[in-house]
Amino acid sequence: MQIARFDKATAILAHNNTILAAPVLPEGMPAPFSHAWGYVEAEGALEGHAHPTVEAYFIHLGEGEITVGDETAAVSAGDLVVIPSGAYHALRNITNEPLQWFALWWPEA
Repeated sequence: MQIARFDKATAILAHNNTILAAPVLPEGMPAPFSHAWGYVEAEGALEGHAHPTVEAYFIHLGEGEITVGDETAAVSAGDLVVIPSGAYHALRNITNEPLQWFALWWPEA
């Protein structure tokens, strides 16, 4: 059995220093997708961006607002957001508590 947990102390700055990021799966475990934890402090935000992959954000902790294309919606722990390939997206923490999610992404089939 392997157990992996998000550890803020070992996470690295990503997306122009707007979030902390760390691998989701243990090192060396093969997967058919790329993956990362995302973490934003209170009232922080993930910069808006787009890339040529389908992406899924699973909100693990906290509450926020996500924008995908021209739509914005509230998200909280337990929500899954699917982001189409090439779609602009941004995530904003709307509380005084951390916002944490994990992202999976893969080429469009």
